[in-house]
Amino acid sequence: MILQNVKSNKNPAQNAYFLICILQIFNIGTIGVLINYFIKFDIDKTITVYSSLALALVVMFINYFLLYSKREGIFQEYKTLLPERKTKGKVYFWLYVVLSFVIFFVSVANLVTPKY
Repeated sequence: MILQNVKSNKNPAQNAYFLICILQIFNIGTIGVLINYFIKFDIDKTITVYSSLALALVVMFINYFLLYSKREGIFQEYKTLLPERKTKGKVYFWLYVVLSFVIFFVSVANLVTPKY
């Protein structure tokens, strides 16, 4: 609903859908980095790229059917929320966005060992 307030934003639901997909991919990537750090897989870069693209497509496909296709119902449900609950939801949303990016980049910077 925040994206609807931007005047140049013609399709806020689609932008929210892509943002959710990107954040979920970062979260899954963080889990992958942690697993790789402890198990120490030696995976080829080509396999990593293709598997990451496949994962992104799967996440987008699932989110399309679970969220984007039901966006009108979600909009109606959001309209009935109390203002205090909307404010709390916005705080949780921004915490999720910031923490998703920070935790991903910190884990990649500190746990991925470069190969020389």
